[in-house]
This record gives sequence, structure tokens and C-alpha cells, in this order.
Amino acid sequence: MGTNDLTVCRTMGFADLTEAGTAPYNIVYQLWDNGVATVNTDDNGLGYFDLVVAAAKAAGVKLVVPLVNNWSDYGGMDVYVQQLGGTYHDDFYTDETIKAAYKSYVETFVTRYADEETIMAWELCNECRCAGSGTLAESGSCNTTTLTDWMTEMSAYIKTLDSNHLVASGSEGFMNTDSSVYLYSGPSGVDFDANLAIDSIDYGTYHAYPDSWGVDTSEAESWGVQWIDDHAASGVTAGKPVILEEYGVTSLDSATYLAWSDEVLAKESNMQYWQFGVASLDTTDDGYTIYDTDALFTTAISTVAAQFAALSGTSTGSTATTTTTTASSVDDDASASTSTATTTTTTDAPATTTAATTSTTTTDTSSATVTDAPATTTAATTTAASTAASSATSTDETTTGSDSTTATTSTTSTTGAEASASSTSEDTTAGSDSTTTATTTGSDATTTSTTTTTTTTTDAPAATASATTTTDAPAATTATPTATSATTTDTASDKCSVRRRRA
Repeated sequence: MGTNDLTVCRTMGFADLTEAGTAPYNIVYQLWDNGVATVNTDDNGLGYFDLVVAAAKAAGVKLVVPLVNNWSDYGGMDVYVQQLGGTYHDDFYTDETIKAAYKSYVETFVTRYADEETIMAWELCNECRCAGSGTLAESGSCNTTTLTDWMTEMSAYIKTLDSNHLVASGSEGFMNTDSSVYLYSGPSGVDFDANLAIDSIDYGTYHAYPDSWGVDTSEAESWGVQWIDDHAASGVTAGKPVILEEYGVTSLDSATYLAWSDEVLAKESNMQYWQFGVASLDTTDDGYTIYDTDALFTTAISTVAAQFAALSGTSTGSTATTTTTTASSVDDDASASTSTATTTTTTDAPATTTAATTSTTTTDTSSATVTDAPATTTAATTTAASTAASSATSTDETTTGSDSTTATTSTTSTTGAEASASSTSEDTTAGSDSTTTATTTGSDATTTSTTTTTTTTTDAPAATASATTTTDAPAATTATPTATSATTTDTASDKCSVRRRRA
């Protein structure tokens, strides 16, 4: 992916199962048995995620990591609810015992990588909603306040564990501005503006799947343009970057993709597409997959990524001082492997907006491809370039939109995760070689974005012991602490997804 200006990867940090994963990887991050959760730190658990991090580090790729799935793929929220005696899917957001269990897992996972510079951002969830895959019903009392309160609590909690990295919601970005239009009526408890306003949320995420959301096919292109405009405007109002973190149309229409990426560029925003597939590997095709051998990959992904890089003055191999990063994400699934790539590019943008273009590939295994990795794993890479930086600061971080920071390009390969790409940013921190920051707006766009940030960090708080039982695990890779604030500029990003329920 590095050759396609893709340098950030969104890889899923969850595999919450009640039995061992599926061969050949048997990946499980958290094993549940009769209400007891054990975080697996062995080679088929977080030890495997260590390989993902190591591969990303070696390739210069930054990672965005969601920590639980709204959907039943790779376990998800319903496993927590069922194991701990809950009744409804949305008990995950309100039941104190269930929230404590999620915090325990988050503590183990996040503190393991709190000083790892390869991590760009943590996401609270993948597509949080009041409703899930249908395994459990919705209570009927869940609303936008329910999810906003949960995001406020959990994002603040992560900040107490890790002051070095950005935090985002991972939400689809439904609006809550017009009750007469479904996607603008706060559906399933999602309120993009309210979520973006949370102090401990550093940037906004939104997705775009008109095919699955009831948008007439003939209106998908124009609908997407308006969707991008509305979220970009919210980012300006909030003074935070936003990224179109996932997007896709099942027809794989290049005209639609290009119209969206053009709009992201025009709005100096960010995007990443769902999802990138490698033709030579076992990649799950969910109808949105764009393979590296497809003509669409050249016209709507790599070409657009290069366009963003050119506008920002950075591209793969460039020595410019602006940050070049792209992200790809991977879903953690023990049985299949897919890869995703994201490309982000940015143009001069107002300080409050950012844009990223990413393409993602996912694997159904929970790890990233590494040197000498099994043939079934796939790699995801993204590259982003940015010029004018807009800054987004998070708790305990200071950022400056300086262009003086060194440019970083990252390429990651991951497997075993559902992937979406996101934009990244570059920053320099006191006492460290590099820090991770993210610029994001939108989702499944085909361009990439980068950001430059200067951050000052203090020693990250010592990790507290996790309440969950863990098994012996290989030592986690370490990296210089980095500040969690990012300066970003407009970018566009593409996103790919694997086997995800869309409703």
C-alpha cells in the first residue's frame, strides 16, 4: 500500500468469543466462559496483535483500533450482555457490571500499547447503535443521550489510561437535526454533533452506505455529496477534524466514488474507503471490496490518493516536512483473513477542518500480515499527505498546526480484523521521536489525508492492573510516548469493510 500513498490502517482490536477462534489462526482476544472474561495474551491473542503492531511499525504505518463491535462479527457487545445476565443489546451502554467488564478489557488492551507510537487512535466501538445484529432486542428506552453519555464516560476513561493517543467514537455519524429525514433524526441513538462535542473525543467519524440505508440508487451520488458537506460543516463548527471513515456502494461505481472524493477535496475534509482486497489472498468480499487488481482501485483509490499527496506536497518517498500518512483497518475475525488500505490526502484547509482519504482491506483473522506471515493474511496500507494543518487537541495534549514536524509515512499489513481506513497526522513530542495523531473526516472516500502536529507530552500515567484474568503473553512492543493531539488538514479517505451487518 505504501506504493499507493496509503499509510494508516484501521484494524479491529476485538475478538470477544465464547470459544477458541477458527483455524488456521484460532484468534481470540477475550475468551468468555460462564460470565468470566479472560484476556488472551498468548500467541493467538494479544500476542498476535503484537505482530500486527510490529508489522505496521516496520512499514511505517499508523493504526486506528476500535475496541468493541456493535455487530456480532467477532463476538461484539451482545457477548458481554449475554455473559453478564443482561437482556437487551443496549444494556451494554447502561448496565454497570457490563460497563465495568468493557473497561477492564480496554484497560488491558490500551495500557499494553499506551507508549506505542505506531498506534494513532483508539475508537470506542465499531458503529455503536442502540440496536445490534438482532441476537438481542433493543430495549426501547435507548436514545441519543444513552450513547452520548456512554461515549463521554468511556472516552474520558481511556484518557486516564493513555494520554499519548487520540480517541474517536467509531460511529457511523447519523445526524440529529431533522426528525422528518431518517438519517438526520438521531436514528438508533446516534447524534454526530453531540458526540463530536465531547471534550475527550478528538475527531469525528462518519460512514456512508446509501445502499444499506434506504437511499434510492439514483440519488446515491448526490446524497453522498450532501452527507459529506454536512459532516464537514459540523467539523468546522466543533473545531475538530472529521473523517468519512467508511463508505461504499455495492455497484462499485467509479463515478460515485470520484464525485465523493472530489467533494471531500473541495471541503478540505477527510475520507477512507471500505474496503481493500488483495486478489492473491483469501479476502472476504462483502460487496464493497475493491481488489488491488480492479480497474476501480486505480481510478478511484490509488489515483485519488496520489492526487491528495500531490496537493499537499507529500507522497511516498517524499522528504517534505508535512506529514504523509494513510490508514487501513482490519477486522479481527478468527476464521478468515482480509486486508484493507486507506489513503489520505489533504489540501490547504482551515484550522478546524481536516480531510483524509483511505482505502481499507480486512481479514477475518485478528492480526496484520508480517514478514514471513502465513499466505492467508493480507496487508493493508494507506498513505496520507497534508499541507495546511488544522489542529485538534485532546485532554492532556497541546498541538500546534506547525509544518515543521518531520513527515512520516506508514504502511501496515494486518489480518484478522474488519478494516476501515482513516487519516493520520504527524506530530513531534518532547522526549520522543514521533507521536501519533490523526486527521479524519468521512469514511469510504478514495483519497488520503495527513496532518502535522506538534505535541508536548508528559509521562503517561502508569497503567492500573486490569480486572480481567490474563494469560502469560509475550512482551508488547514498545515505542516512544507520543502526545494525543493532532493537527490535521483536509483529506479524503476510502474505506472497505468485511462481513458487516448493515441496517
